Amino acid sequence: MQLELPNRWQRDYDVYDRLGELDIDLGRREDAVAPETNRIPRLIFTPSGLLFFSGSGAGEGPVTNDEASVQKGYEAGRDVGHKHVRVLHWGLDPFGTLNDVWYCVKCIGMVHSPHGEDLFRNAPRVVDGYTEVWHDVFGGPLSQRAQAGEPDGRSGWHGRSAVGGFEISALAIEPEMIVQVDPDLAIRIIRERGPHV
Repeated sequence: MQLELPNRWQRDYDVYDRLGELDIDLGRREDAVAPETNRIPRLIFTPSGLLFFSGSGAGEGPVTNDEASVQKGYEAGRDVGHKHVRVLHWGLDPFGTLNDVWYCVKCIGMVHSPHGEDLFRNAPRVVDGYTEVWHDVFGGPLSQRAQAGEPDGRSGWHGRSAVGGFEISALAIEPEMIVQVDPDLAIRIIRERGPHV
């Protein structure tokens, strides 16, 4: 399908060059892709070209309002962002690449925070760790390359919910992401390999 995105959503760089600058290692396929015996796939392709990530967790929870705890939660969010970029790369391979991602659509970030009198106020900051990875890789206002509030593109920019109060076993954060690729590519992958990764 031909879709001409506005210039701000078109990247003028190779995503793999950006990964090198960010020191994000794509690892091995067998570490990123869920075995078919897994009860939950890591990534699901749809004929519309929307790709849905299953939530992945990282860090130790609960996250409290303490600054050091929030920072650890933020770093855990970055770790999951790197993991999801790896899953996306290997999910597209060998039919497509990360350069085939048109744009990010939506993130849901669930933060494990305590229940009680001290209301947890830092879910957005914790989920920023995850969000910033997508901005860094695909372009957005929170990218390390954004200058004076001007993003280096917008294909990493996404809608988001950042919510605290969840009990996610012993984890700090469990985010999910939805991204858009060319429907023709998604359909080819579904036909040749199936919708689940």
